[in-house]
Parts: sequence; C-alpha cells; structure tokens
Amino acid sequence: MMFAPSVEHPWRDGWPLAARVGDGNAWVEGTCWLYCRRQGVAVLWVGTVTTPGATGDVYACGPCMAELDHMVRGQSHHRDGVVGRSLQSAAHTETAHPVARPGR
Repeated sequence: MMFAPSVEHPWRDGWPLAARVGDGNAWVEGTCWLYCRRQGVAVLWVGTVTTPGATGDVYACGPCMAELDHMVRGQSHHRDGVVGRSLQSAAHTETAHPVARPGR
C-alpha cells in the first residue's frame, strides 16, 4: 500500500499542538521515559514499547512530548521534501529541563 506524501495534505501543518498538562488528558505523576527522565512530574501515557524479552508502558512529560512532536514534524517535512516552510512547533512557556541553581 502506498501513501501520498503529506505535502499533498494541507491539514498536515494544522496538526494540533502536542499534549500539555491541564489539557483534559489523563495526566498522572510519574517518571518521564523520554529525554529528561525526571521523576515525580506530570506525565501522560504515549504508548507501549517492546524490547527483546519485555514490554513496557511509555510515559512522557509535556516538554518532552513537545520535543518529540517537533522531531516528528521535522522528519515529515524532510521526508516529503517540504522547503521554505517553518515548522509549526508545540512551544511551551515552561523551561523543558530546568537547571537546579544553588540557593534555590
């Protein structure tokens, strides 16, 4: 089965923003399994991963989901040969991975 490149689908650039805390999804407190691996943060189930001998549920925090969303959109644009368009990104107002500062 062949799929038409998403460049032929104008709705592709109108994808909704990535999930973020407070959006009505079933956020829980837990560990982000993606880039930051922070613990005790609001996370959302994003899927299941299977490795040799084990299966697990993957959870991600809002900033890491926004980064994943940005990467997927970039791959889609690159794959489809889209040039001259800026990527619609799921920007967050919070710092994705805050740095602990002495005295705080």
